[in-house]
Amino acid sequence: MAAVMMAASTPSTPVAAGTKASPVVPPAARSAASAIVPSGRCVAHVLSLPLLTGDGSPGVPVSFDGIEGMAFLGLSQESLGVFERPGTHYPHGRPLTVETVTGTGKTAETEVDELRLDRGSAHHVRAVILGQIGDTRVAGRPVLGVVGYDILGNYDVLMDFPGHTVTLFKESGAPACPPLPTLLGERTYAAPLLPDGRGMMVMLQVSIGGAPLGMQAEPASNASIVRTADAADIGVTAATLAGDPRSRTDAGTAIIGRRHRFDHIVIGTWHADALAADVTGARFNMLGMDFFRGRRVLFAFPTGMLYFSDTHPAAGAPASAGFSLAQSRLADVAVQEQDDAPAAPGH
Repeated sequence: MAAVMMAASTPSTPVAAGTKASPVVPPAARSAASAIVPSGRCVAHVLSLPLLTGDGSPGVPVSFDGIEGMAFLGLSQESLGVFERPGTHYPHGRPLTVETVTGTGKTAETEVDELRLDRGSAHHVRAVILGQIGDTRVAGRPVLGVVGYDILGNYDVLMDFPGHTVTLFKESGAPACPPLPTLLGERTYAAPLLPDGRGMMVMLQVSIGGAPLGMQAEPASNASIVRTADAADIGVTAATLAGDPRSRTDAGTAIIGRRHRFDHIVIGTWHADALAADVTGARFNMLGMDFFRGRRVLFAFPTGMLYFSDTHPAAGAPASAGFSLAQSRLADVAVQEQDDAPAAPGH
């Protein structure tokens, strides 16, 4: 996996001729308590963007090859991912097998000539084709792809969900600078980030009822997910799950499970009575947006730490839950009316 750094630049170049820029819903106004990353002696190379997705999984304005749109931030996505859309296609290179939480699939490599995030840009970026997405839009912008760990893993990534902003920055290494958690501006919890099988620092050790369980930190999933086999190891039997509501998780393919309430949860220095998660035949476990929603979260990838706040109401008008890359919902009759939501990637 090749790391990709965004080079700082002057304000964005104009959109390519003939490309129609989509309207953007402005982010909600900052509250006085919103987390702010100050530029200066202690912090360098700051990229700051609005979160466009309300209470949904984090998505930001981007430009791929001069086309303005939005992209999700996917911590467990190894490299930049691109969707093909009506009128937007990429050359298909080397064939690849990709793994999502719901299964595996075939795709191909490609390349994005220019990627722009805020004032930053990168050129000739290796990417993976994620499939067709139709004319799906979020905040009025076409969904272009997923910014993955090959970019995000180079930075400290502050996701301020109540303030609707995300900031990518690097510590300067200057002496006598305040500790990173002070950026959250309040009571902060901490947990070490651990490497997954690909060496990406996205794993957390979660204690459930005293039993350790490895989970990927992934706000691109709207729900937390626990593999059926791991739930059984913790003592959650099939008979127990039979009394839980059914759930359906879509991430290219769909899997059916049960939404279960796990008790006595510990994540680093954070303790809670319960955590709801979908128990299903997934490929891996994920701590999803249901946990991160309403928090200020700092993924300090260079130092291998996660810091997060308590939950807060969003600044400005309340936002409704939005589209996510891994979309999970209760699979009972009461929520089938939501089936007109955007199709999951790959459908």
